[in-house]
Amino acid sequence: MSSKLRSDHIQQRANHVFALVMNLPALTLILLLIGYPVIVSLWTSLHRYNLRRPDTFDFVGLMNYVTILTSYDFWHSIGVSFYFTAVSVPLTILIALGIALLFNQEFIGRGVFRALLLIPWAVPGVVNGLMWMGLLGKHGAFDTIISNNIKLFNKLLGTNIDYIGMASPVVALNAAVAAHIWKNVPFACIIFLAALQGIPSEQYRAARIDGASTWKRFLHLTLPWLLHPIMIVAILTTMNSFRVFDLIFALTGGGPGDATYVIAWQTYKEAFGRLNFGGANAYSYLITIITMTLAIVYIRLLYRRGSVQG
Repeated sequence: MSSKLRSDHIQQRANHVFALVMNLPALTLILLLIGYPVIVSLWTSLHRYNLRRPDTFDFVGLMNYVTILTSYDFWHSIGVSFYFTAVSVPLTILIALGIALLFNQEFIGRGVFRALLLIPWAVPGVVNGLMWMGLLGKHGAFDTIISNNIKLFNKLLGTNIDYIGMASPVVALNAAVAAHIWKNVPFACIIFLAALQGIPSEQYRAARIDGASTWKRFLHLTLPWLLHPIMIVAILTTMNSFRVFDLIFALTGGGPGDATYVIAWQTYKEAFGRLNFGGANAYSYLITIITMTLAIVYIRLLYRRGSVQG
């Protein structure tokens, strides 16, 4: 019996070695494509490196990080990013949850509406920004509707208002939040729909027999089943919201002023505006640390509720 166990153990080890050898080319390629740039960018973040003086590559240790952490630009962009995230994530979850509950019901054309729901999610981020610019920019759809149909706005604001470029900081930032929500709601809705369809119908029938109202069925039956999907959506949408860049690039360009200078846009400006690649790489690692911290907080909250389930 022991010889058989020894033979099985040897065979199992041989299988592991064979699997490692077969995967070694892919693992090597991944390390080269991901590991090498990560190491180089980390090393660059510890140096003074500006393309205005490309021959200068002085080791400064953590000085780039200290400079960033004591700058107004960093804390302003962090504040904008946290506002962007704090508004967009709850609204994305609430809107997606409402649509999912609606689309989980039987009605004529449900399949068509579910298919149409995917369109915003399929739109690239830059295209999404340009589309919303067409809606809210000067001579855009919103401007045309307002200027042609509401005379009071004509008297107060005049015609051809640019609601993005010439808007107040609050308007421009919340317009970017709205565009971000519009794109991300379908993804969250798909996850919620999948979870809703996994709830046994027998539980709903038993709840109705017991006289539970619609609200009580949602609170005590539907919501507990959706807890883990909600947390997963919260993690993913928080990461996407905090690192948003393409939408800001296409829609507002960080303006008006620095109203929409999210942390990713500030990193871009540091690299391609000031040509400070040492500082830009430090910004990137600070973003990584912050997003990892947020992910860990979410995951700890998730595990307190039980095991991770889809």
